[in-house]
Amino acid sequence: MAIRRLVFLASAIAAMLSVAPGFAQQALPRTLNGHPDLSGMWWTRGLTPMERLPGATQLAASDDEARTLAAAVYARLRSPEFRVQIDPDTLNADVTTLNRVNGQWRTSMIIDPPDGRLPFTPRGRQMIADASRWKVIAEGFGGDGPEGRAVFERCLAGSGRSPMVTVPANNIREIVQTPRDVVIYSEEGGDLRILGLDTAHVAPLGASWWGDTTAHWDGDVLVAETTHLREQMVVGPTNNFLVGPGTHVTERFRLVSRDEIDYQFTIDDALIYTTPWTAEYNLNRTNGGAREYGCHEGNYSLPGILRAARAADARAAALQPVAAGTSGSAEPNRPQQTRRATAHQAPHQAPHQAPH
Repeated sequence: MAIRRLVFLASAIAAMLSVAPGFAQQALPRTLNGHPDLSGMWWTRGLTPMERLPGATQLAASDDEARTLAAAVYARLRSPEFRVQIDPDTLNADVTTLNRVNGQWRTSMIIDPPDGRLPFTPRGRQMIADASRWKVIAEGFGGDGPEGRAVFERCLAGSGRSPMVTVPANNIREIVQTPRDVVIYSEEGGDLRILGLDTAHVAPLGASWWGDTTAHWDGDVLVAETTHLREQMVVGPTNNFLVGPGTHVTERFRLVSRDEIDYQFTIDDALIYTTPWTAEYNLNRTNGGAREYGCHEGNYSLPGILRAARAADARAAALQPVAAGTSGSAEPNRPQQTRRATAHQAPHQAPHQAPH
């Protein structure tokens, strides 16, 4: 009898182990129509940049390597190099580690190509280097006019547009899911994004900051595809890359546990990149709530920024040598100031951009 009981117990244990993956899968919270339930408050915290960190050769880092790399990123964000882009006091002092994804400390958000680098075409590199269009990279931020400032600073779009990006802060997002839509509110920038399920791309009036997005379920993965994006630099303290009208963005939201979403996005644009590339990070459930992001278009600081840029132009012009053949009191040669906005002039629209 004792032997029979042992055999029965062993068989029961074996049966339980054989169906354990099914039980684990069913443990995911689901909606009434059977899809994984992404609803709730989520956050992403970490210092991992888009491209592979200097000194790192692998995607995953050991605990010791992660501490060293994170300390270097933390110090760089507070260096004079970034002073024009970010106020050190606005960064969360407790965000001091790399991002952790699937139990690994990540040295880049890019997981493909394997080297963790953006695979620019020659044209893509030219666009990055073009200071007249992309001064945000060459000189921090441009001062010729409002179009030279980042869209984030101008309150036109924040961290919630496609693809969703992060900053070295809490990156809180609220997701509300219905049978017809998935709505994502991103605190950083105050973006509200509605993913219509099983809808078709509309005939767009033109490219926009947000593009045209459709979404559908592929098994247990929510897939969102975005096209017709406006030519723009996606800028952040730890990530800079390009998208444009020819860019196709594919996002994947996969609920891996009750408290964790794996988020991946793939960028495909043959003009800018030699091959499609993919980035990944996690959203983790939080009990905290999102706060209002008090941003607005026509930022009150913008006239002051442009006024300071014109003052810098005047100082630079005053230091120019006097033109040959003129007296010492003659007006010094000044650099060309055409098409530059001041605090009292209506902002112009750059030729390469469509109206807002």
